[in-house]
Amino acid sequence: MKGKRSMMDVDYLDMRTGQVRRGELRDYSKAALAQLDKVYGYGSFRPGQLEAVNAILNRHDLIAVMPTGSGKSVCYQLPALREGSFTIVVSPLRALMRDQVQALQARGVPAALIDSGVTPKQRQSIYDMAHGGGLRILYVAPERLWTDDFLFFAQSTRIDLMAVDEAHCVLQWGNDFRSSYLHIGEFIAGLPSRPVVAAFTATATRGQVPEIAEKLGLDQPVRIGTGFDRPNIRFDALKLKPSARKRFILDWTDGHEGSGIIYCNTIKDCDSWAERLVKHGVDAAAFYAPLTDKDKARIQDGFLAGSPRVICATTAFGMGVDKPDVRWVVNNGPCESLEAFYQEAGRAGRDGQPARSVVLWTDSDFINWRYRLQGHAGSALEDPELRERAERAALGRLDAMQQYCEADECLRRVLLDYFGEDQDREYCDNCGNCTYAADCDVDPHELRRKGRSTRRRGGTKTGTGRKTVRKSGTDGPEEEPQPYEPHPEDEAIVSFVAGRQKLIGRGFGDRKTIRSLLGGTGEDVGDQGLDQVDGYGELAGMDEQRIKDRIAALVGAGILKRGVYHTLISGKE
Repeated sequence: MKGKRSMMDVDYLDMRTGQVRRGELRDYSKAALAQLDKVYGYGSFRPGQLEAVNAILNRHDLIAVMPTGSGKSVCYQLPALREGSFTIVVSPLRALMRDQVQALQARGVPAALIDSGVTPKQRQSIYDMAHGGGLRILYVAPERLWTDDFLFFAQSTRIDLMAVDEAHCVLQWGNDFRSSYLHIGEFIAGLPSRPVVAAFTATATRGQVPEIAEKLGLDQPVRIGTGFDRPNIRFDALKLKPSARKRFILDWTDGHEGSGIIYCNTIKDCDSWAERLVKHGVDAAAFYAPLTDKDKARIQDGFLAGSPRVICATTAFGMGVDKPDVRWVVNNGPCESLEAFYQEAGRAGRDGQPARSVVLWTDSDFINWRYRLQGHAGSALEDPELRERAERAALGRLDAMQQYCEADECLRRVLLDYFGEDQDREYCDNCGNCTYAADCDVDPHELRRKGRSTRRRGGTKTGTGRKTVRKSGTDGPEEEPQPYEPHPEDEAIVSFVAGRQKLIGRGFGDRKTIRSLLGGTGEDVGDQGLDQVDGYGELAGMDEQRIKDRIAALVGAGILKRGVYHTLISGKE
């Protein structure tokens, strides 16, 4: 008597209702693990990978929302290794396809890529290899599907699996919409034998998943969502004027080892920043779409090997570069959406080691973005109503990006809330806002609860020319005005608080203020350019308690104020 088959619990997306229901599939874990170890040398799967592989091996459609760096490619590559099977991978990322094909070939897996650099003779050779059973995986861009020679090839070849990467590109109102993605479902429906279809994305919100599945024609797919959180990445958003950004980025590249990416919004900025960094002694290069294929390949291969160490790039770079040890990403200006930002920030720390994401911004950045989006977003659509809807959606995404930059609360939580992921904690201890709150010697949970009610409260002017002050976080009676006698060190304290507020756009806690006045050189001091602010280091050697007493006196006199999170800000109206 045969033993009972092992089963695996799964979530199905009901295409009629859009709801998720529980079910079971045969469990192929043992065979999948053996193949994973044999081909990749890994002893275990990452979250979501085994469930995705298992769904495909059971010949079930799949839609998987997995963060950048989670190993989505293994989910479709492993099932494609079955003897006699043939898989087509559709991706808009040429660099990614190139890297993955090279990696597969290095592991002995028959894989190929067809793009504009492949000659007709080479294409025919690839088709012949697939017809003869000698090719396991073929990578193509979505536009390739509807070319005459590829249509003829697809109609005469059994395709076992269609893997659609960056599946969110099918959303007409999305940030990365590509019209060619709208025709993938039609292409699949026209095949003589329907393959299993697996869709993968890193940025779809919970509400977008059913729409993606519907547009790609998925059939009651297994739904996998491993969450958007990248706990090894520290997030920071710093409000810095362009002049302050120059010093910040130069200091950042000096103080942070390892490979990094600086994203710029224009080609001109990429060139100027790469040139500036090289003059500063940093091994850097610029990367953007108009470069020749030869130059792109040279820079990309060099970056993967460690030289150049820093890439100054537009969004043309990085989305498809399979480099796990990028240690930091700096956005020199905000992105047009949190989806785009999450993708770019997610290039850091794919090896699971600590990494950094910093976005530098000013109010004018968002003014410029709105100008670019108004009247241009959705301009390719012919229907005026559809164009208007696309513009509204684009401006809404920009608003979300601005809310992230301006947030007082945990930046990680802002990101995860946007993507519809529930969070148990109010703070993460690994973003600029959470560590900034901790610097004030107060529980970040309490700070977030109380912070908004204390914002911009510094007291009111009195007839004496002094201010009465209110205790931060309370709604009690105002305190009596405090007598003030000036001391020599007060000028340095006031100058530093005012200069820092102008540079960063917000206050800091007493500890960081005192540390800076004493000439401290901690990472956060250098990262935020505090060593360039008037007053920095002017009280070196002074007793800390004396500085604390002078800060208290200045607050009592209304010359300094307490802002959100009990931080120090200038008392000037």
